[in-house]
Amino acid sequence: MNSQARVVLTRLQHGEQLSSRDAVLNYGIQDLPKRISELRRAGHEIHSERIEGKNRHGGRTHWNLYWMEVEHGTDTN
Repeated sequence: MNSQARVVLTRLQHGEQLSSRDAVLNYGIQDLPKRISELRRAGHEIHSERIEGKNRHGGRTHWNLYWMEVEHGTDTN
């Protein structure tokens, strides 16, 4: 697994949702869909949703949001 895929997996495992924009701005990852594909092929269950909105000019646009289901254990301490 390359270092970018490792960063994406770690962020998703910590409950973060990622879009391509988030990946570029926060982690310098230019091709998030490719990293997601690699992680899925490695057996990780990653969910995605296509989000639609408006761009800065008022036109329609869309992007994908990626996440993993994260189980939060109960702390008994």
